[in-house]
Amino acid sequence: MSKRLDSWKDIATYLERDESTVRRWEKEGLPVHRHVHKSKASVYAYETEIDVWWHDDRARLESAETAPARRSRGAMYWPAAGLLVLLSAGLGLNVAGVRDRLLGQPLAGEVTAIAVLPLKNLSGDTGQDYFVDGMTEALITELGKISSLQVLSYQSVIGYRKTTKPLPLIARELKVEALLEGAVLRSGDRVRITANLVRAVPERHLWAETYEFDPRDILAVQGEVARSVARQIRVRLTPQEQARLTTSRRVDPEAYRAYLLGRAYFYKTSTPTNLKRAKEYFETAIERDPGYAPAYAGLAELYAARTGSGGLTRDPKDARLQARQWAEKARKLDDTLAEPHVALARVAQQEWDWAGAEREYQRAIELNPSDSAARIWYAIYLYAMQRFEEAVAQAQHAQQLDPVSPLINTWAGAAYFFAGRAEEAMASWQKALELDPGFSDASIVLARAYVTKGMYQRAIAELQKAMILNARDPFILGALAHAYARASQREEALKLVGELKRIQAERGNMPTFPFIWAYAGLGDNDQAFAWLEKSYQERRDRMVWLNVDPLLEPLRSDPRFGDLVRRIGLPTK
Repeated sequence: MSKRLDSWKDIATYLERDESTVRRWEKEGLPVHRHVHKSKASVYAYETEIDVWWHDDRARLESAETAPARRSRGAMYWPAAGLLVLLSAGLGLNVAGVRDRLLGQPLAGEVTAIAVLPLKNLSGDTGQDYFVDGMTEALITELGKISSLQVLSYQSVIGYRKTTKPLPLIARELKVEALLEGAVLRSGDRVRITANLVRAVPERHLWAETYEFDPRDILAVQGEVARSVARQIRVRLTPQEQARLTTSRRVDPEAYRAYLLGRAYFYKTSTPTNLKRAKEYFETAIERDPGYAPAYAGLAELYAARTGSGGLTRDPKDARLQARQWAEKARKLDDTLAEPHVALARVAQQEWDWAGAEREYQRAIELNPSDSAARIWYAIYLYAMQRFEEAVAQAQHAQQLDPVSPLINTWAGAAYFFAGRAEEAMASWQKALELDPGFSDASIVLARAYVTKGMYQRAIAELQKAMILNARDPFILGALAHAYARASQREEALKLVGELKRIQAERGNMPTFPFIWAYAGLGDNDQAFAWLEKSYQERRDRMVWLNVDPLLEPLRSDPRFGDLVRRIGLPTK
């Protein structure tokens, strides 16, 4: 077992240097550990970790320490004109990164993008995977609060949980310069986290730290890890970001456990059972610790994402009210969380409060610039407002943060399509379907593009394929009925309308837009507008796309359509 050095004096003696030198070397990556909630002097290190670091960095450090000063004292008094000449040359040639530093651009080799790889579960108990995965997501969220750093999403990294790929290859695949990896051991009333920061190319160990703490201090430790990473890769933190990454609040361990289980079920397939379990765990977390804001934010996200699906409640209005209630509570407890603002933005859209929705999206992105969900929902909002180039910018950023999300690739493709970028749109939709062949939204959005181009048989083929993996999905049925009708296969379209009516009789609560699409394709405007009016009264979420949905094109010449657009308050370009 590696010998532990329990003070700065012991570390300095081991390295045969004075204390001030080794304290300075901490900023260069010297692997020093701190006891959580103890004084700064309470440090320790392991000889083996120091040996590895010293082997890698000794030559660089010693050359820096001993380099003689070559400038004469007279150099301090160069004429101002000469200084300006040199400065201009430095800017023109970017000598030593002068231009980049002065213009606020990253230097070559600086870390601007990072991925947190799934932390390893050292307990040997697979039942603890949810806890370890939750810690991974929490570190991503904390680092995401740093505006000068792009942090890849949890969904993009979780596939690397059991990978044996070398780190440089992972970094190339994720298009990042650095990787944070580590492990978690939860044992009794203690938690130990080991974090290792590695530069990918050239591969070089930058920093390592081990934190052992009471589970109640887990929030403080997450912030400390994020701040340490920021120090090591030399990103600048604004005073606001520094404050967001610093917390002394403790959390009830059982509340935190329940919250992480809620997140685990939230990410599972969206079945009624999984939604119910997520809701129950978030409620348990609130019961155990009523002041823990993320649990309220979890409920807000859950309801905001289901306002049109009936997964948690049959009444869309009730879902909106629940989402708003929980989001407001979370925001009052902790206004540094981005998630409540995304939930409030989505609710505001359904209340036709377009300015309020944009304000909440922008606040969410300000709080967590690496929140890919906030960016893609903002992109959807922007193209609904017919601000297509702005939508593209947000969609591109979302894809960079979460390149393996079928949802993000689907709706980014829609942003490209509305902006006239057909090739980029097609590439995004194809990627979404490669990632998840059963992702119905991707098939529907792709089919809509075919309908727009008059390629009805291609649209029909795409939707028929989607039906194999999504039997009796109302949205696929409605889009397919539309495509059949536009292709002059009226009888086939009417059969699908009959199937939609049977599903409605069986389920009671039914999405409205499948009927709208079907009747729009059939040319039955009266029925289409009856369902649109129902959508308006119930404030259904897809009403936001009234101006841009290609399957509504046959209705746009009807005066009732313009009246509906005005009532909702959408732009009337």
